[in-house]
Parts: sequence; C-alpha cells; structure tokens
Amino acid sequence: MKKLMILLLALSLWIPIQGQPVTEGQQIPQGAVVYSLPRTCIRIVAEAHYTQFVPGPYARYARKFLGIDAGQNRTTTYELSRIEMTPMLETDPHQLYMAQLTKENPEPWFLQLTSQGLVLLADAYRAKETKWRFPAPDGPGDVSDAGIIENLKEERTTLYRSQVEGREVSAIPVQQTQLVEKTPEQRAEEAARKIFRLRDMRYAIITGDTDAIYSGEAMGAAVDEMRRMEEEYLRLFLGETTTGKTHISTDVLPDQERTRYVAFRFSETGGLLPADNVGGRPIILEIDVTGDEPFPRIIADESKMRSGTRLFYRQPVITMVRLTDGQKELLQARIPVYQKGPVLNFIIN
Repeated sequence: MKKLMILLLALSLWIPIQGQPVTEGQQIPQGAVVYSLPRTCIRIVAEAHYTQFVPGPYARYARKFLGIDAGQNRTTTYELSRIEMTPMLETDPHQLYMAQLTKENPEPWFLQLTSQGLVLLADAYRAKETKWRFPAPDGPGDVSDAGIIENLKEERTTLYRSQVEGREVSAIPVQQTQLVEKTPEQRAEEAARKIFRLRDMRYAIITGDTDAIYSGEAMGAAVDEMRRMEEEYLRLFLGETTTGKTHISTDVLPDQERTRYVAFRFSETGGLLPADNVGGRPIILEIDVTGDEPFPRIIADESKMRSGTRLFYRQPVITMVRLTDGQKELLQARIPVYQKGPVLNFIIN
C-alpha cells in the first residue's frame, strides 16, 4: 500500500484527473475509468481423516464358529487433521469510484488495475486452488461372500409316485436330487471350516509334513497364497476397515461490525459440514482488531489545502484472526482486512 501511495503521489504532480464516488444509476461519461477499492475475503480449507468400518456378512456367527468377537454395525469416525486460512482480495461493489480522463491525459497512468477492476497492489495475495467442496468420503461397499462361498447345495429328497395295479394303488418311492439355497449360518460354517483347513495346510507345508516337497520360492508362494485366502475368508466374519481424507472449502467475508463468524461445522460421526448444518459443533472464526494500533486522526489545515480533485484509496487494518472449536484454538494468523479500515483520499491538482 505504501508503494501505491508513493506512486500516486509522484504521478499526481503532473497528471490532472477527476475522481469521485460512483452512485447507483449514475451515468458514466465517455472516457471515464471506474475502479473499485479492495475488500478481504478469507478462504478456509479444512481436512479430516475418516475411518470407516463395514461388518462382514457372517459377523454374528464369528463367536460360534471361530471363537472371536466381530463388530456388527457399520461406523464412520472423523478426526480434524489440517486447516489452512488464506486471505484473498476481491472488488467491493459498494466502493466504486470514477476517474475522468482528459484530452491531455487520454490514459489512466495513475492507476494500475487488475482484471477485476481493483487498484493493483504491490503485496497482492495469491490463494490456493480449491478441489473439493463438501464431498462425501469414498468408502467401501458391503462386504460380500459372492464368489467365495457357494450359495447353493445339493439336497436329496424322496418323492412318491402312484402306481395302479388292478384295483390296488401303491406308492413307489423315488429318490430326487435338487439344488437349494444355503442359509447364512450354513455358509458361515463352511467358511469357518475352510479357514481351519487352510491353517492346517499351511502348518503342514512349513513343517514338511506333506507328501509334496516345497522348497525355496515354491514354499513361500504357497504359504503366501494360503494366507491371502485365509484373510479373504476372515473378512467375511471380521469385516473391513478403510481410511481416507475428506475436505471442505468455505469463504468468509468480514464486514465492518461483526467479529465472529461460523466458518463451518465438524462432527466426529458426520465429518466436515457446512455452516448451516446444525449436525456438528461450530468452528468459529474470530477477528480481533482491538490489539492493533488505532489509526491516527489526521486534521488537515483547510487554508493550506490545494484545490483539485480527489483520489480515493483504502487503508487496511491488520487484524488477528483465530479459528476455534469453542474449547481450544485451532489456528491464528495476522491478516490485513481492507473493509475494516478507513477510506482515505488525497487531492491531485
């Protein structure tokens, strides 16, 4: 800002211009340049780690067939892991000003404008890109036994066929085999038997108590494959646990009066939530301006002021910005907030 003021003061010695606020509905004369004063927007990006557990289809039979306990309810828990806070500059639609160009000065050399129409500052901020906004975690689906345990079994039944011989009717038994669906308990029992069989086979290979001879890489490959198959069957009882990350990005636009804002919300079971979702505790953004030195009151000597037009600019207030969860402080940073500072001007002849 000091660099900008020095530039403007130096150029004002030889560039005659006109500057004035722009009101709603005002017609802009031909050749005039409209510029905006900056305001600060605070972008907050938060990250949470989640752990998601999906129970196995045979979880309720784990104690009966394996002698172990297994979780039977799907759960997801979150932990807040990282927060970033980045100040960004944008145009203030309530602070528009016009500078009238003259024939002698057809270009606004006194102003350097950004693509948004802001007065270009030497200490411009660069914000990081946002990739996620309120995403749902990509967790696993249900643990399935499809392709692992056969769902059908053969069942032999006896049917009776009627046979008439003269005046007598007799029933002749007929054996018939048909496929019927196994119950979940039967499938769980079969998976448990395969787990114990794989353990016995792995032990036999390691101890050499087999008819086949395994050595070197062949033994290692056989043991690893049996261990993989055992884990696959165990997963049907013990379920599956996955971990991952989720993000949230939100912008807070401070005003001149308020000092507390709900940036977003967080829940151990719901994760990162937008500010208007009451399902989590609020993460509060506090802006403290009391600790900064107040601006000195400048009284100009009207008798010595030069006549001319005014150029308007905004002086930011250096604030202490904090993020808290209501119990502890999560993050703090010194951030210049333009809209909390005064709008100043100086005269250019």
